[in-house]
Amino acid sequence: MNKTDKLHYLTQTGKAIPVNIAKTFGSRFWGLMGKKEGEYGLLLYPCSSIHTFFMCYNLDAIFLDRDNKIVSIKRFIKPFSVVPTVRNARKVLEFPSSLHASAFLNIGDQITFYNNLE
Repeated sequence: MNKTDKLHYLTQTGKAIPVNIAKTFGSRFWGLMGKKEGEYGLLLYPCSSIHTFFMCYNLDAIFLDRDNKIVSIKRFIKPFSVVPTVRNARKVLEFPSSLHASAFLNIGDQITFYNNLE
């Protein structure tokens, strides 16, 4: 990945979390599979459904419309699960559940991404 493939998400509690962007079929398919649980997220685009096959930890998934407005939040998705298509979702923001990155978020909230946080 190059520098343009990484953003930052600022949580409601002010924590900056790096987010990699998965915009090819392969990068979306593999997602966080095989990755160690860490302090980072993944933005899948375009995407409206996910799976957690071969994952070793729970995920939180924030489903966004084209304007980055939250249309659904799924918390503590267990490994080897499938989340079916979410209506109006165009992007999915995934985090290890242990980060609590989706805490204090609600459907209808707007998500903002930053290129760098200097």
